[in-house]
Amino acid sequence: MEYNELITKAQQASVVVPDTDAILAGMHRTLRRRRQHWQAILSMVMVFAIGTAAYFLQPRYETRLTLAECVSAHIDTPPTRTPAPLVGYRHSMYNRQIYTLL
Repeated sequence: MEYNELITKAQQASVVVPDTDAILAGMHRTLRRRRQHWQAILSMVMVFAIGTAAYFLQPRYETRLTLAECVSAHIDTPPTRTPAPLVGYRHSMYNRQIYTLL
């Protein structure tokens, strides 16, 4: 008896079928969400790739000697004398002090 009752209840129950517009709107929403998801992933991958390339392709700078250091490296100075670039620096500081006093 129970089986027959279930069949009659199932036949009496109304079936709610969504209309075509609701189905299409749901499909469009799903497709838009998937497209946005893939665009976000692609954007993150591109930012990562560009950042990695910029980091690894940036020029590596070497420390080079200045002209005064190169010249003073070739000139033999005794340990008691001050190297030429430092003497020039002291003279420039002395001249600056004189000009500020004047």
